[in-house]
Amino acid sequence: MNPLNAPIPGQWESYVTQTGIGLEVIPHMIYDTATYVDNVTVDLPFFQTNRATADLTNIQQPGLLPSPQAFLIQCIGVGFKVQPQTVDAGAAAPTVFASLLDDLVQLSNTGIFRMVIGEKRYGPWPLYRLPISTYVKTSLASQAGAEAANITQLYGQSDGPLYALMPNLLIAPLQQFSVNLQWPAGAINTTSGNIVMTVLLDGQMSRAIQ
Repeated sequence: MNPLNAPIPGQWESYVTQTGIGLEVIPHMIYDTATYVDNVTVDLPFFQTNRATADLTNIQQPGLLPSPQAFLIQCIGVGFKVQPQTVDAGAAAPTVFASLLDDLVQLSNTGIFRMVIGEKRYGPWPLYRLPISTYVKTSLASQAGAEAANITQLYGQSDGPLYALMPNLLIAPLQQFSVNLQWPAGAINTTSGNIVMTVLLDGQMSRAIQ
């Protein structure tokens, strides 16, 4: 019996509409989006909830791939879906600059990435080792205005090559999987408010040839 269709009665074998023959492999990414809640979140799950639009996720069913799809995870990335921020710094002495940029640094410094495929756990990986790689990036920190009211434009994003998994990890058809970003040291007080985060699994997908 073809394992893609198991379990079915043996007498139905000649009527199946899917087989393991004729699969194609394509470049693919699996991604999902969730919101870090300021000073609250310590565990942020991904790939477990239906999202409204394709910019938020591309999984068809939370937590698994439909048969006969399978996915080979080759790289991992974590990014921040944020916009540039304008801050009035005033004339304060140098200190920790409460800003969007500082929020992202704190989240990256203390956050970890855990993944479960089936019953197997993978990680933890520090978030600062899992950059989103390709995104709008800048070291923007321009100032304008009088000395007593410095206006600073700030923006931050994870940067660097995608973290390559060696060896790769396989998500089989209908196999449960999940990702959780966690902050074991406690929730971060993000002065810029809630922050939308995205997890990207980059690799190859096998699917039936139509």
